[in-house]
Amino acid sequence: MKQRILRKQRFLAAVAIFFLFCQANGSAATIVLRRPVSLQAETVTHLRQAHALDGSQWQLVVFGFTHCKDVCPVSLSNLSMLMKAATREQIKLDGTFVTVDPERDTNEILAKYTTNFGPDISYLRFEGEELERFKAAFSVETIFYTKNAGNKNNYQVDHSTSAFLIDPEGKIRVIFDALKDADSMARIFRENKELFKS
Repeated sequence: MKQRILRKQRFLAAVAIFFLFCQANGSAATIVLRRPVSLQAETVTHLRQAHALDGSQWQLVVFGFTHCKDVCPVSLSNLSMLMKAATREQIKLDGTFVTVDPERDTNEILAKYTTNFGPDISYLRFEGEELERFKAAFSVETIFYTKNAGNKNNYQVDHSTSAFLIDPEGKIRVIFDALKDADSMARIFRENKELFKS
């Protein structure tokens, strides 16, 4: 069991490094996993609760925060576009926005924020260790700038722009850049029908 978790963590860390390399070089990469990565039961339960899923839904998952001025609105606009593309291809798909900044992102703020991007986009908000475990399941990194006792409201957060396509069984099937890879994901919906039958 520990070896399986260790392999998963190493794999996701390697993917995160690959994405960082691609971002540094101005390119993007969509990775369809030949061996899907199973998420832990706790993570799958949280994802299903975000939408009260019937067990047959796929999910797109992105991370961010509502005070983000540019990256997160683009990520969520792309997520909204992908939801529509999936509907055209008759793929049952929901979107989930996970806040990395729960101190400022209350449930009320998150509900209002995600509603702006469409009815099929929900949110998850965790705090403390629960948030750290959830981020670790996806190898998502965050860095807080200028957050201190004298500045609790006007700080900036850098975070991974990786997004994840999760199958109904709770396995990561595709990893992509939420900013740069929306078109390639839409192409997967159109051209890779076999992925959604497995």
